[in-house]
Amino acid sequence: MRDEDPTCLYCGCSETLPLWENVGDRLGYVPGRWAFRRCPQCQSAMLQPVPEPGDLLSFYPPIYSFAPDLASESRLKRWLSRLEYRLLYRPMYASDARRAARHTRGASGTKSTVLDVGCGRGLRLLAFRRLGYEVCGADFQPEVVGYLERTHGIEAVCSDIVGLPQAFAGRDFDLVTAYYAMEHVLDVQELLGNCLSLLKPGGWFVGAIPLSDGLQARWFGPRWSQATEAPRHISLPSQDGVRRACRSAGFENISIVPDSLQICATAFSLSVVPGSTTWGTHGQRAWLAALMRFAGIGVSLIAAPCCWIENYVLRKPSMGVVFAQKPLPSDEREHPHSA
Repeated sequence: MRDEDPTCLYCGCSETLPLWENVGDRLGYVPGRWAFRRCPQCQSAMLQPVPEPGDLLSFYPPIYSFAPDLASESRLKRWLSRLEYRLLYRPMYASDARRAARHTRGASGTKSTVLDVGCGRGLRLLAFRRLGYEVCGADFQPEVVGYLERTHGIEAVCSDIVGLPQAFAGRDFDLVTAYYAMEHVLDVQELLGNCLSLLKPGGWFVGAIPLSDGLQARWFGPRWSQATEAPRHISLPSQDGVRRACRSAGFENISIVPDSLQICATAFSLSVVPGSTTWGTHGQRAWLAALMRFAGIGVSLIAAPCCWIENYVLRKPSMGVVFAQKPLPSDEREHPHSA
């Protein structure tokens, strides 16, 4: 861990100011306490102390992302996970894929290939595949890559951000997605630059991010579920910070929209019921964990109207999706229909 004042990962400002102190890992997986410091220029938040690159993998529990077959040892949890997938996760990932397709197809033609960076167990890639995309995943957890190939027949590579250009040398994609990955990396510009390099001209980057200038961050402060993902969450960007970082990486046509009400309400519920996580429910044997999961779902339903107001009335979403396009070559800009 590095105790020095962190540099803003979004605008490069070398000065940061105190924001939140004494933040712990809500999963209870990584011991210790952390702080977040706010950038005075773009208002993004940075973790302190800053982790060393070699420590990152050790911060993730064996079960971090959801899959319908996580709970093979318990009939109750097996039933719960399958019910969750049908009622919650499958519709959510289908909505993600439809939103990405709708936003990107109108501007640059029919998309056919998608790479999901930080793909987890591939449920979102399944949703893209149902829409007709050729899909591919990348994740830095070897067991996740094996699961994708073995269970879903999806091509995947085990790679961190640094290795992406080498892992996909000679290939390019119409769409590169990174859903809730940006806040996990030590070098946001490297992530964005490598995603840009893997896109075809006119292709789109789609990234989902927690937003530190949203209302939930203000309401919950250091208890906000996205802050208590420390030390896995190394940064918490603002909308301005995301735009600055995307422009600096070379993207254009940058826009940020609220993520789904389900995602926003889930972030809210995890701030109220921290034990209702995937790891808490499926990584432990106690029946109480399943009850905590149900409690979290109940809080999400109650919070959904508040999140709608947060997103569309006050326009201060706590969870957002950024769309950014790789520029076309200058000759194609001048003669877009010549081909």
